[in-house]
Amino acid sequence: MYRASKEIIGEKSSRLRGKKIILGVASSAAIYKSIDLARELMRHGADVKVVMSQEAKKLISPELFKWATGNDVITELTGDIEHIALTHDDPENTLMIIAPATANTISKIANGIADNALLTTALSALGKKIPIVIVPAMHLSMWNAVTIQNAIKFLTSIGVEIIKPIIEGEKAKYPSIQEIREQVFRKVTRHVLKGRKVVVTAGATRVYIDNIRFISNPSSGKMGIAMALEAWIRGADVTLILSRSSSHSYYIPSGIRVINFETFNEARDIILSEINNADIFIHAAAISDFAPRERYTGKIPSTQTIQLELKPTEKILELAAKENRDCFVIAFKAEWNLSEQELVNRARSYIDSRVAKAVVANDVSKKIFGSDRTEAYLIYDNGAKIKKLEGLKRDVAGEILETLFH
Repeated sequence: MYRASKEIIGEKSSRLRGKKIILGVASSAAIYKSIDLARELMRHGADVKVVMSQEAKKLISPELFKWATGNDVITELTGDIEHIALTHDDPENTLMIIAPATANTISKIANGIADNALLTTALSALGKKIPIVIVPAMHLSMWNAVTIQNAIKFLTSIGVEIIKPIIEGEKAKYPSIQEIREQVFRKVTRHVLKGRKVVVTAGATRVYIDNIRFISNPSSGKMGIAMALEAWIRGADVTLILSRSSSHSYYIPSGIRVINFETFNEARDIILSEINNADIFIHAAAISDFAPRERYTGKIPSTQTIQLELKPTEKILELAAKENRDCFVIAFKAEWNLSEQELVNRARSYIDSRVAKAVVANDVSKKIFGSDRTEAYLIYDNGAKIKKLEGLKRDVAGEILETLFH
């Protein structure tokens, strides 16, 4: 049967294609947000099936979830044993999200109580080893109750993912849809980087001429952020060293540690501090290659003619590589209007000099700065292999990591 609601499936990405998501909905005042959650997950390719508690039906009509997902909504169990049908049909490609999850629902799941359709489905999902993500939403006093915190600890210990609520005033609130989306991406992606500490740099540095004027470049930081996101959803412990001037629309989940910089010196000092603990260093930031030989104090009068002499800056990539010689370094090389062979040859010099294990090279004359898309070449395996990459920066970032760490 044709369902118009399903036309949005995959319109943003195919990341969840082939995945069935069981969306369990309990009776919290935040219930309306799960309509948007269902639609967002569908836009990334998922087929969403909703199971509601009887109390949730009192807050919002199941018909609204039926409209949102294009699927019938389960509110009670019948002779069709719906909880078994949902969890036994392709469990390897199924994920269950309970959002919002009340204190009552969390406690009952932790204690194996299954007295409604939602809880029975959750119990069956646990038994089939289907990944479960719980999104709590309740008053703060209930969230802080020792019994709820003990239930949270137990559920975490058996592999259930708990997305921490946003604490505001006396409420433990439903987190952002983007936070849940990224956590879902992480849950369904192979953790090929589990246990690895990854440091990523992103954005442009500034070098000041006087106290208010500076030299910089148009880097938005998008590629570096994309690399950090893709490393994190693959299980890595990620630190993102990010320019304050970066301009992007990416959502950076709470699991990624962010350190901001502005100037060349700040970036250098942070990188050299963080590199010692890194297993993988992804250097995508656009670092200033030149700095004024003399920095003026105060503000140079706008009527004054000045002659600016520039000197080369230190090569942060080389300093970092020397600081931690065991680190797997992925360098980014930006050039202007070169042939493919010239671009690759210049990038390969990083590998030949043992500064990097892999290099991502692109020709920024092709309007890559600030764009959501990129075109690049990945040079790896001691410089012997070359892979052309093209598409959305986040998709390219994922392809880089899948190629190098499959």
